Amino acid sequence: MTLPLDAEEAFSCLPQALVRVGPDLCVQWSEDGFARKTGMTLRPGTSLLDVLERGRSLDAVELAIREGRPHTGHVITRELHQVRVQVKPGREAESPGAWLVVEPSGVDDEGAFSLAVREIARAVGETLEVDTVCAAAVVALVRCAQVRRAEVYLREEDGSELRRSAVSDLAGTESPEDTFDPEDDPFRQAMALRQAQLGIQRGYGDSLGSIFAAVPLCAPRRTVGLLLLYKEQGTSFSARELELWTAAANQLAVAVENARLLREAKAALQVREEFMSIASHELKTPLTPLKLGLYTMEKRLTAGQPLELSTVLKSKRQVDRLAGLVDDLLDASRLDVGKLALDLAPLEVGQLVAEVVDHFRAAFDRPFAVEVPRERVWVRGDRDRLEQVLVNLLENAHKYSPPGEPITVCVERLAGEARIHVRDHGIGIPGADQSQVFQRFYRARNVSHRNFGGLGLGLFISHSIARLHGGSLSLASAEGHGSTFTMSLPRMPSHEVKRLPRRVLLLDEDSAQEALAERVLCAEGFEVLTTRDGAEALRRATHLPVDLIVLSTSVTHGKAGLFLETFATLPRARPVPILLAGDARPWWAQEETSLCTRPYVADELVARVRNVLTRERRRPSGGTPAVGDSPPLVGFGPRL
Repeated sequence: MTLPLDAEEAFSCLPQALVRVGPDLCVQWSEDGFARKTGMTLRPGTSLLDVLERGRSLDAVELAIREGRPHTGHVITRELHQVRVQVKPGREAESPGAWLVVEPSGVDDEGAFSLAVREIARAVGETLEVDTVCAAAVVALVRCAQVRRAEVYLREEDGSELRRSAVSDLAGTESPEDTFDPEDDPFRQAMALRQAQLGIQRGYGDSLGSIFAAVPLCAPRRTVGLLLLYKEQGTSFSARELELWTAAANQLAVAVENARLLREAKAALQVREEFMSIASHELKTPLTPLKLGLYTMEKRLTAGQPLELSTVLKSKRQVDRLAGLVDDLLDASRLDVGKLALDLAPLEVGQLVAEVVDHFRAAFDRPFAVEVPRERVWVRGDRDRLEQVLVNLLENAHKYSPPGEPITVCVERLAGEARIHVRDHGIGIPGADQSQVFQRFYRARNVSHRNFGGLGLGLFISHSIARLHGGSLSLASAEGHGSTFTMSLPRMPSHEVKRLPRRVLLLDEDSAQEALAERVLCAEGFEVLTTRDGAEALRRATHLPVDLIVLSTSVTHGKAGLFLETFATLPRARPVPILLAGDARPWWAQEETSLCTRPYVADELVARVRNVLTRERRRPSGGTPAVGDSPPLVGFGPRL
C-alpha cells in the first residue's frame, strides 16, 4: 500500500493521528508523528493490545475491527491517558483491517479553574468550618471542572487515617468509589509523593474504563488529605488540568489548615479562660481560711494569749493544699517543655502499693483493700513519681465515693507487664467524658467545682508519668457505678531481677555477733539492714521489701517486743519469714520456725538463710490479707 509522498506532511498538520491495523489488531502502518500526538508508540508488527488498557471500551474497539464496522469510543493507554478512537473499516478490495483515527481526550479550561477557585474562596470567606469548606469545594468542582463526582478526604488530626469530609453526589446511591482504600497505589503515592496521580475506575456500569485523579491537599508543612476527581467515560485529564486542580487543591489545603488552627486557637482560649476561672477559685479557697487563721494567731500573740494547736494545724493543712496546687502547675509546665525527669531504679510494686494504701488507711475512715500476687512484681521506675500517681488515683477514689464505700487496689502480674488497678464505687464518669479525662484542665460533666475542688491536672500528670515509664493509664467506668483506673508498667526482665540482692533484716543484742553476721551475708551478695540505730532508722530502711528476718533468741524480751512492735507497724504486702539464731527455740516461737547456730558459723548461717528463702519461695499462695490487716511475720506464735 502506497501513499502520496506529501501525505505525511499533511498528516502532521492534523491533531488526529492515523494508524492502520489488521483483523488481529497488529499494526500495518502508522504515521510518523503518531507517538508525538498520542503518547503511544506503535510500529508495524506490534499489537494494539500492547499499548492499551484492557476493559469494555477496548473490547468494543476490537470487536468493531474484527467485524469490519465503524465505531467511535474512548480507550485508556497503559500510561493512563484517555484517547478517542474512530474505527473506519478498510475497503473490501484492500487488505482486511481498519483505519484508526486517534486523538487525545481532555480539556485545558483555565476559565473553569478560575471559577472553581472563586467559589472555594467565597466559601472560605463565609466560614472556616472544615467540612463546610470542603462541601462547597466539591460542589464548585463538579459545576466548573467537568467532572461527574468530587470527594475530599482529610487526615484525622492525630494523623492516623483518612476520613471522607465531603462528596458531591449526596443522593445516597452506592457506587464503587464508596469503597475507598487509602492503601491503593494512586492514593498512597499521591500522599507520599505530594503529586497528583491518575487511576482507573472499574466496575461502575457504563463508566468502565473512566479515569480519576487523586490530587493531594498540600499545606505548607504537611499533606492534610486528598481531592478525588472522577470524569465521565470519554473524557480524561490533561497535564494542564492536573496543574490547575493541584493549585486549587493546595488552596483548599491552606483553608483546611487555617480552619483547624483557628479552631485549636479558639479551644485553647476557652481552656485558658476555664483554667483561669478554676485556678483563681482553687487558689482562693485555701487562702481565705489561711488568712483568717493567721489573723487569729496574730491577735492571740498580740494579746499574750497562747496559740491553739488546732488553729496551727488548720493553717498547715491549707498551706499543704496550696503547695499541692502549685506543684501540679509546675509539673504540667515541666511536661510541656519535656523537663519532667525520672530517677529510675528497681521497684517492687506490691511494696509501693502497701505503703501508699497504709498512709490512706491512717488518714481516712474508710475501708481499703490490697490484693497482691505472692510473687514479687519488679519494675524500673521513679518511686516518688509512681507514688504521686497512686496518691492521685486514691485521692480521686476517696473524693468521688460515698463515705464508707470500700476502695480496692489490686496488683496484677502479667507476662512482661505489671498492672495496678484502683477500683472505687463512686459517682463514675459519663461515657462521653471518658476519652477526655486525661487532658489537662478537663473535668467530667458530673463533677461540680463547688463540691469537688481541683485544677483538673491530676489525671493529666498521672497519665503523662505512666507514659514516661513506657506504660499507660486507662479507665473503665460507668456513671453511678464507680470507676477502675489501671496503670500498666513494663516489668523488669527476669535476668535483671535475679541479679537484685535479697534483703535481710538483722537483730542481735551482741554488736560483735551482729557485725559478724552482717559481714558474712554481705559477702554472699545479700543486702543487710540492722536496727542498731533505733526504730526510726528501721522505718527509713524498709521502703523496699524485706525477704527475711534474722533474730537472735537471746535478745531481751523488751528489745524483741520493741522490734516486733515497730516492724508490725511498717506497711508490708506479703508475709516475712523468720530465722532464729540460738541454741533453742524460745517459748514464743512456732515449732516450724527455722533455727541456726549462734555464735554464728559463716557457712551454716548462709546455708540456713538460703534454705528459708527457697522454702518460702516454694510455699503455695495463700489468701489475701483482710482489709486493714498487716501480713503476719512467719514464725511467731500468737503469745508474743
